[in-house]
Amino acid sequence: MGASPPIGNKNAEKYSKKDALKLFSDSLKKSMEMVDGGVEYKYDFIGEVARDLKTYHYIYAHLVNRFPELDSMFIELRANLEANCYCNTKKGKIKEATGIVNLKSNHKWTDRNDHTSSDKSMSPKQEPLDLSKLSDDELEIMEKLQKKIEG
Repeated sequence: MGASPPIGNKNAEKYSKKDALKLFSDSLKKSMEMVDGGVEYKYDFIGEVARDLKTYHYIYAHLVNRFPELDSMFIELRANLEANCYCNTKKGKIKEATGIVNLKSNHKWTDRNDHTSSDKSMSPKQEPLDLSKLSDDELEIMEKLQKKIEG
C-alpha cells in the first residue's frame, strides 16, 4: 500500500480498491488489539489507528466515498473504537474527560437532550396562520375541524 496522497495534488490518488480494502482490514484488526495483559483496548481514537498505519484519519471517509462497499467496514471500525473508548473510560484506563471529549466529538454522544433547532432555541411562540391564501372550501374545512376538536 502506498503512502497517503500528496496534499493538494488531487490527481495523485494512490489507493486502489485492493489497497483500500487492506487499509480497512488492517484498521479493524488494530481496533481490536488489546494492551499487554488484555485489560484494555489499545485504540479508542481513529487518528491513532491511522497514524500507526502511516496514513491520516480523513482517508477513511474519502475511501468510503470512492468505494461505497467499504461503508460497513467503516461503520464496524467506528463502532469498535467507540466501544473501546467507553470501556477504557469506564475502567479508568483513560481519563474520564478525555473519554467524554472523544465520545462527544467523534461519536455524537450527548449528556442531555437537545431542545434546539440548528443551534437556535425553538420559540414556544407561534406566528398566527395567514388564512388569506386559503380558499373558501379550505376555510370551511378548517372551521369544521375546529368545531370537531372543541367537541
